[in-house]
Amino acid sequence: MSAYLPAAGRWLVRWALLMALWLLLLDTRQWPELIAGAVTAAIGATVAGLLVHPGQPKTVAKSLALLRLGPRRLGRPLARLVADTALIAGALARSLSGRTPRGSFRVVRYVPDAPRRSAAGRALTEIWGSLTPNRYVVGTDDEEGILMVHELIRSDEPIDPLANR
Repeated sequence: MSAYLPAAGRWLVRWALLMALWLLLLDTRQWPELIAGAVTAAIGATVAGLLVHPGQPKTVAKSLALLRLGPRRLGRPLARLVADTALIAGALARSLSGRTPRGSFRVVRYVPDAPRRSAAGRALTEIWGSLTPNRYVVGTDDEEGILMVHELIRSDEPIDPLANR
């Protein structure tokens, strides 16, 4: 939105767009729904106004810097899809025969390299780490420097999917 538009004008544009979305999704002209839409759009426009920061977004440059990790490191979780799918299929077969597999939480020291020290890098670590069917990255803790992962079947694979090995 233009920085030249006063704050009230920006709020009004947001409200109008959210109200239009409400009408598009609801497709009704009944007064209770229109009033609910107006109130919801006002709340949404107010929250959006509080979240907006002036200036250019910084995430694009930091996101593009993640490409410097290279295709080998970025493709590693994609390669694990086949192996982990076989691992999960085997666990499913064992659970159907009465042996329930046990999952585990694993925590490792998380010391990312330079491109992954941004919010985009943490998001990439969590998304790529959760891509395989055996793992889910619970989160990263920058203050403690840890990465926490839940595995359905414990494996010996390194926890950090994008670590430089």
